[in-house]
Amino acid sequence: MAGSIGALWEVTKRAGDRLVGWDRLVATGKGLFGVAKRLAERIVSPLRRGDGPNKFRLSAMDTATTTYDGDDGWASRPPAVLECPRCGGDIPQHHARDDIDCPHCVAEFSYREFPDLELKHLTCPVCRSEMVHGQRHPESFDIVEWATCNGCRYHWEFKHSYS
Repeated sequence: MAGSIGALWEVTKRAGDRLVGWDRLVATGKGLFGVAKRLAERIVSPLRRGDGPNKFRLSAMDTATTTYDGDDGWASRPPAVLECPRCGGDIPQHHARDDIDCPHCVAEFSYREFPDLELKHLTCPVCRSEMVHGQRHPESFDIVEWATCNGCRYHWEFKHSYS
């Protein structure tokens, strides 16, 4: 065994700058390690949050989804875009308790009138994409009860009792 290692070493020394023997093995190992490291970074990078000690985004426990991030409760509802019943324009409502004022005409509504207006879509607070939304109990509630972003998998749930 020692003789074969010595012979390999001699071949390596005589080869000069060319990679043969142990050098080739080491270079291949480093290359494979680099590829594996870059692959792992690409897999983990969408999950990284980057602020604070918790480096990963997790869904809200109450939502029981497989999303990366999430919230529940009306106070944390994503920004909404409503249709103005007067001019047909888009009305942004950034927070659930903000008054609803049309930027295109003089229409003004209280936040309590949200269920009476047509919801066009909710905007994802993480990536600003349009969210898919719906109702689970249309016979009990006349407001949106959930929304999911297909871009970043953020999920929001309306929190209510089931009685």
